Formats: sequence, structure tokens, C-alpha cells
Amino acid sequence: MKRKTANVEINAGIDTIKEVLNDPAQFITNWPYVVRVNTKEGIEAEIMLPRFVFKFRDTYKFTFHEDYDSHIYEGIGKKSHLTAVVRLREWQKNVSAEVELSYKGRGEFLLGKTLELLAEGVAKALKDLSESMRPPAPTAPAAETVLDVDFADPMSVANFLAKAKMVHSGLHIVGQGKLLDVIMELRGNLQDEVLYVSGITQDGTKSFKLLLRRSQILAVEYRDSEGITVVKVDSESETRKALELVSKVEGAYMVNVWVPVGGV
Repeated sequence: MKRKTANVEINAGIDTIKEVLNDPAQFITNWPYVVRVNTKEGIEAEIMLPRFVFKFRDTYKFTFHEDYDSHIYEGIGKKSHLTAVVRLREWQKNVSAEVELSYKGRGEFLLGKTLELLAEGVAKALKDLSESMRPPAPTAPAAETVLDVDFADPMSVANFLAKAKMVHSGLHIVGQGKLLDVIMELRGNLQDEVLYVSGITQDGTKSFKLLLRRSQILAVEYRDSEGITVVKVDSESETRKALELVSKVEGAYMVNVWVPVGGV
């Protein structure tokens, strides 16, 4: 069995870090070498480990459990076993994490360097996800100006983003009709009333943009192979159209969340 470890300092509270660790589907989705994740029956992740000219691919059925100081992700594949153990250490205001990765199975004697990079990548994913969830300082933007974003005008969007702050970025598995559930879960960590959310698939063929005030959809843009559709919600009929567009978002999306900064 091969074992590799990696350590990382995380500029986030330990409760925030545990929140990331306690969402194994999202956490595993953001690991390097992960090809796809299926959550229909538990958590199944297809992972391809490259080394020299070889590519060791397996599909792992992951189980997650924790004890007093460890979060454990045990993956059982058809040809190998892959387990990640994350241990948190809190000292004064600093939090560090140790990621221990163990691998047993096909190619284990060749994969030393690859597993080292995987352990480092898992540690980096934990750091990035945790730090992106830190709540921003309360701000008081000019609300009406903030909400005047025209998705049909690239300059309007660019002007908004130039005066906004990204507070989250991560790969999410969106179930059919569940995009708003994903966003509301992210909103639970934020204090801002207005959110600008964008998402794009890994192959770039589909994307969306969404402007929200609390749970109210203000505008939405959806792009797929059939073209781009933009709806600005000013009436009940447009609300229905916006919800229909949002319901089309399904699958793995890289999701970014911005909040307006004071003075927008």
C-alpha cells in the first residue's frame, strides 16, 4: 500500500472547514484527477491516475465517516482502494489540515509521485473551498444601481463584476431542478442580499448567469447548443420563464458567486 501526506494552512474558521469536509460529494468533485462524480446512489467517483504513459482509471464507491479528529473518505473500486483521511489542527487563530492518502491496487508501485500530487491537490481543494466560504464584511451598496445589470450587454455585466467581490468558486453537481437549492445552501454562509451567480460546464457547452435578491430571481441567462436566452423578470409571466430556464441547469458546473461591494 502506498501512502502520501500533504499539509496546508487554511485561513478560515474550523467550523467553515468542517462544513466543507461534511459535504463529501462537493469535496471529492474538486479533487484533481476526478473525471466525473455520480451521486444517484451514494457517491461514485471515476478517477484517472496518470503516470508516464500509463493511465490507471477506476470507479470508486465512497463512504464517509468521521471520528473526534478525522474525516475519512474511503473509496472501494473494482481494481483498487483509495482512502483519504483529513485531520484538522487548531492552534490559537490558525487552522492546519493534514491529508493522508493511501492507495492499494493496480499500479501502486508506479504511482508514488502521482499520489503525492493528488494528496497536495486534495489539500489545496480544501483550502480553496474553505477560504471561498468566508463571509464577507457587511457592505451597503447602492441597491438600485446594483440591480441594474443587463445580461444582454457584456459591458453592463463587466461593469458590475469590476465592482463586485467573488465569495465562492467551486465545482457543484446540480440535480434536475435543484440549482436554486444549491444557491440557497451557498447563501446560508453569506450576509448579502444580492447575489450574482454564474456557472459553466467543464466542456464549455452550457452556461448560466443569475441575479438574485434574497430568493427572488431578477434576471437569468441560459446558454446551450440552441443559443442564448435572457429573461429580465418584470412580471409574473417572466418569472415563469425564468424558472423554466433555471430548471434546465443540470449536471456538473463550475459555479462562481459574487456580491456587490459598497459604491457600486
